[in-house]
Amino acid sequence: MQTLPEKPAWLNRVSILGVGLLGGSVGMSLRRSGVHVVGYSRRESSCRAAVQAGAVDEGFTDIARASEGSDVVVIASPVDKIVGLAIEADAVLAETALITDVGSTKAEIVAEITARSPSAAAKFVAAHPIAGSEKTGVENASATLLDDKLVVLTPSETTAPESLDRSKSFWLQTGGRVVSMSPTEHDQRLAAVSHVPHLVSSILASLLDEECMPLVGSGWKDMTRVASGDPAMWTAICEQNREAILDQLDLFWETLASLRSMLFMGDTAALRRWLEDAKARKDATQ
Repeated sequence: MQTLPEKPAWLNRVSILGVGLLGGSVGMSLRRSGVHVVGYSRRESSCRAAVQAGAVDEGFTDIARASEGSDVVVIASPVDKIVGLAIEADAVLAETALITDVGSTKAEIVAEITARSPSAAAKFVAAHPIAGSEKTGVENASATLLDDKLVVLTPSETTAPESLDRSKSFWLQTGGRVVSMSPTEHDQRLAAVSHVPHLVSSILASLLDEECMPLVGSGWKDMTRVASGDPAMWTAICEQNREAILDQLDLFWETLASLRSMLFMGDTAALRRWLEDAKARKDATQ
């Protein structure tokens, strides 16, 4: 188990709005340090499952009841629900409370919360733990999911300095490693390393016909693993980060056209160089 920093004196009660894979894992990670974790879900059955899984100490189907009195509210919902939940939770929070999230898009969320609620915006520090799985649900959550994983913070100009400091301490307490960048920079980079790769995985999965299914091996399974992700969640991600994804798809299209040209022209030397460059880039990430 990873050695965690000493728990900050101010961090005693945390509310998690959305107790699925990521929300449940955040809760489990915090409970290692003795933090009291409260969960929220619209369904009573999900609250019970989160308690039984050890993700939260108690669960409620009312946002105000789940959030009131908490030092931190973590919003672990689909990205298109984050702003509304943040504003609703803010109504019952102390001025010193922190609001953060786990969403995979940032620019639209930060802009909307800034425009709609100065009070919530001052408390809000958008965050994205680079951790997860194609699996969903609290039954797949883990106390160690965030250990040594990167957590990207994307504060805005309206973020209170105290909120940013507390956000850094909070995410370190989950076992994560913290870096900061602008919301726009985050979205551009995630389009390249997460969002377009997910779409490419889905393309490969969609091309499989019945005749090829008996021949599927580990390579195809590795390439299409993330295509099993929640379609509703990924539709919302694509909608919010549309421009950055389109830019990356243009680059992908250009590369695919170049590859097709190499094959069409029989340019094996160029093909070999391209494959060697791709291998070197991949090996550099290991």
